[in-house]
Amino acid sequence: MLITIIRLVVLYCMINLALRLMGKRQVGELKPTELVVTILLSELAVMPIQDNSLPMTTALIAAAVLVSLEIISSVIATHNTRFRKVTQGSPIVIIEQGKLDLNELTNLRIAYDDLMEALRQKDVFDITQVQTAMMETNGQISVELKPEHQPLKKEDQQP
Repeated sequence: MLITIIRLVVLYCMINLALRLMGKRQVGELKPTELVVTILLSELAVMPIQDNSLPMTTALIAAAVLVSLEIISSVIATHNTRFRKVTQGSPIVIIEQGKLDLNELTNLRIAYDDLMEALRQKDVFDITQVQTAMMETNGQISVELKPEHQPLKKEDQQP
């Protein structure tokens, strides 16, 4: 039992360190490749905990390779636009000049109600007020309101 606990502590520390090295955020902000690496890391950690006959070094080496691949992929994506588009995708315009692009919404497999919910969370209740709305690569929606519907700024006020 003590061996299992020691293995668990070592793997717990290793996975936390690996995720820190990858520089990851909250789960909802992970890109698909980052989520896959996170799931694979958890699977690698489970095997030596469940079976004490498996060597810990196998899981540690596999985890190190996975983290290295993710870091290398991130570095390449930082410097190579084409690689970044292939691995991470690119933002997609779903509303332009207050008009919804139903083809893009269908391609993204997003229901109209889900889009409206996301817009309401951005304090937008009317699509016609939107200049541009984009589905970002992390799944979030960015919204730019038409100039006449944007909140007043300090410099907009007359003295």
